[in-house]
Amino acid sequence: MLHKDFRILEAADGRQALEMLQQQGTGISLVLLDIIMPVMDGFGVLSYMAREHIIDDIPVIMISSDDSEKNIRRAYELGVSDYISRPFDSKVVYQRVFNTIKLYAKQRKLITLVTDQIYEKEKNSRMMVSILSQIVEFRNGESGLHVRHINILTEMLLDRLMERTGQYHLSWNEQYLITLASSLHDIGKIGIDGKILNKPGRLTAEEFEEMKKHTVIGEEILRSLELVPE
Repeated sequence: MLHKDFRILEAADGRQALEMLQQQGTGISLVLLDIIMPVMDGFGVLSYMAREHIIDDIPVIMISSDDSEKNIRRAYELGVSDYISRPFDSKVVYQRVFNTIKLYAKQRKLITLVTDQIYEKEKNSRMMVSILSQIVEFRNGESGLHVRHINILTEMLLDRLMERTGQYHLSWNEQYLITLASSLHDIGKIGIDGKILNKPGRLTAEEFEEMKKHTVIGEEILRSLELVPE
């Protein structure tokens, strides 16, 4: 029914089907699965694929003579893309297989496109942060390692915070953004007079008040970049 247009792998039982999935990975475009099989039935295979998130990448069409509402519902709950009852029309099965493979191919292409866009955006953000932080370091007479040290310390503190307390629930992406943002902790010093910024001795009271303005200047810069929420 399918061999003219697809390369077919046949499994004698559910256990062998899982072994093929483990060997081939996403090299398999689609799985046609029965419920009643020796060694491991179709629901056993589906449960494993769902638990290991294999079914997120490889669609499954269940074909069975069991058309009970209970089993059909269970199959869809475990993630099947389609359910075909026996007896079936071979042309209809072929078209549903073709459509499912085509749909998943489009989804994979879209995911790859979005992932590439996100990566490019993050790369540009890191580049901008690096340029801004180096400008601040240059004006402030600090070594190029200062921002790198701040990044490392921030990452270590966040890791420890997550280990020691359940008060904060930060995703990996949120931890990454906080660490990246730490590079801009002194960005407001761009607006401070270089004579005050690099004064070798103790600052006067007036100079100290001027220096403290770098926090407000930094906020204004970040707001203008729309990096700080209102």
